[in-house]
Amino acid sequence: MSCRWCWLCPWLAILLAAGVLAWWGLSWWTALLAALFLVCPALILWGLYAVRPLPVDEPVPHTAGMTMNWAAPFYDLYCPVIGFGPAFRAQTLGHAAIRPGERILDVGCGTGVLTRWALKAAQPGGFAVGIDPSWRMVQVGREAASRLGSAVEFKLAAIERLPFDDAQFDVVLSSLMLHHLPPDTKRQGLAEVYRVLKPGGRFVAVDIDRPAQPLWWLALWPLLSMPSVADNLRGRVADRLRQAGFSQVETRDRRAGLIAFWTAVKPLPEGAGS
Repeated sequence: MSCRWCWLCPWLAILLAAGVLAWWGLSWWTALLAALFLVCPALILWGLYAVRPLPVDEPVPHTAGMTMNWAAPFYDLYCPVIGFGPAFRAQTLGHAAIRPGERILDVGCGTGVLTRWALKAAQPGGFAVGIDPSWRMVQVGREAASRLGSAVEFKLAAIERLPFDDAQFDVVLSSLMLHHLPPDTKRQGLAEVYRVLKPGGRFVAVDIDRPAQPLWWLALWPLLSMPSVADNLRGRVADRLRQAGFSQVETRDRRAGLIAFWTAVKPLPEGAGS
């Protein structure tokens, strides 16, 4: 992601911290001032961590999307706090309807929690691999898989150039990743997802959608200046899926008036059975 959008991350962090403090009973002005003193030092420490050299022994892929190296150490801690814990993962996999023996790809897998759950759902005989362009995320995922005895695999790769042959997977998952991709990269990435899916294969995407509540617009309107997120906020994800060639594109569920679950299918060849 271009650095010209980086100011949005601390702005949102400060706003979120102020909202929590206000919910605890502080006035908004007091909460905002306290958030500035609390968040700014943390952001400085995160920045110092993020710019450290990476001890990478494999090629780091180039991506036009945003990577999350800086969040890797605490990603698995804050996801449940903001509502993306076990119930959210189970809801995602429920829409995937994974069957034993299926091959699963998780694009933008982060630390691989969903990837590990997907592998369990595909047993016996299944296979699951997660890809992410963030080396630190992949490192945390590999360490967790080793510690938990999971056979899930991870690859350092970007969605716009997936390192797999055509028609390799029964299911592809994407959880809260599409809003990290500029519009052109979304098109490239969805075309790659379509390519690696088998005919009849399913794609499940969970991400930000057009807000259903005015309060979300009040909080998120600055993100309309950020093309990757604006694409989602304007409700274009379903259209992007259809443009990539997917059929049976459906919005299956929503959370908190902002997060949507889409399912889509790669059509069978003309004349093939269902």
